[in-house]
Amino acid sequence: MSLKTLKDYDILGWRGEFYFKCDGEKLFKARWPNKGVIKLQRNQEFTSKAEMSLWTQFKTVRADQSIILPIKVILREKDPLKKDFTVAEQEFEIRLPQPTEYVILQDDKEKTKAKLRIQATRTRY
Repeated sequence: MSLKTLKDYDILGWRGEFYFKCDGEKLFKARWPNKGVIKLQRNQEFTSKAEMSLWTQFKTVRADQSIILPIKVILREKDPLKKDFTVAEQEFEIRLPQPTEYVILQDDKEKTKAKLRIQATRTRY
């Protein structure tokens, strides 16, 4: 996962404070990072060093079946003076199982982009 911004989101031009929200089926929701935010200034990039997961779910799929899971990913900018601003929002369809796929989540003006990896692997238990 990586996140890059070309815009100042703060009024004073200090830095933007970003976080991701993911909504799955029914009541499954997630926030990344759990606490805190990713702080970025203009023309700065955040790249995760380790494998970080925005969404993790185990689903039982029979060998002859294919299931599609809709996951909505929202990138928000936190502002202490007003309500959190939604920078980008997109719904992805994850087919189980599927090979690893890279997708880009970006705002309308293409000033802030997040590169995400979708990986749906089959496990045996």
